[in-house]
Amino acid sequence: MSFGPLNIAFAMGKFDGLLGLGFKSISQYNIPTPFETMIDQKLISEPLFGFYLPKDASQKGELILGGIDKSHYTGDFVKVPLTSETYWEVALDGLKYGDSSLVSNQKAIIDSGTSLLAGPTDAVAQIAKAAGATSLMGKEYVVDCSKLSSLPNLEVTLGGHSFTLTPDDYIINMQGECLFAFTGLDVPAPRGPLWIMGDIFMRKYYCVFDYGNKQMQIAPAATKAADSSEQIMI
Repeated sequence: MSFGPLNIAFAMGKFDGLLGLGFKSISQYNIPTPFETMIDQKLISEPLFGFYLPKDASQKGELILGGIDKSHYTGDFVKVPLTSETYWEVALDGLKYGDSSLVSNQKAIIDSGTSLLAGPTDAVAQIAKAAGATSLMGKEYVVDCSKLSSLPNLEVTLGGHSFTLTPDDYIINMQGECLFAFTGLDVPAPRGPLWIMGDIFMRKYYCVFDYGNKQMQIAPAATKAADSSEQIMI
């Protein structure tokens, strides 16, 4: 599902490679993806997969192919229909930072292969300015760690449903340096402009990629899940 460029947060992670979990329409030569092949060969019980990405570094993440782990979320799922069978794209009805409404009637993708929150460069720069963040190597931003308590929430509306990210969600403390978890990415038309709800969003919300019903199912992630392990379950 990777879409965004490698960045500091992603480069610091430990990984073996990328597994494409989008749709075959964006694969080379329109070749079915591994997940679509699993569905066609009836290797999984349900045509969906669920991602759990914990905030606590002592825990490990989990990808379940063909099911949902109820221990990884709280409350009820909201269902957000897809607007395109390319990436896992949904309608971005609005994006509000504090009292400022910055985006309306655009689109976003939910993407585990992007570490941060990515969006059009001008809009990200506007958010960074409002937060008092400074540019780091012209791509990412840092903020003064002592000012975190004064930062506002980010409100994202996807398919008519509102999702909240607090400063605790979108600030990454890296050994005393606070990374402002936004990065500019200008996707040209017709695919763009586009926002990417990467791992920062997926750590706050348990995301189920419902291939069968062409929708996302999203619920608040459990703050601590029992017996979490880094694995692919089928």
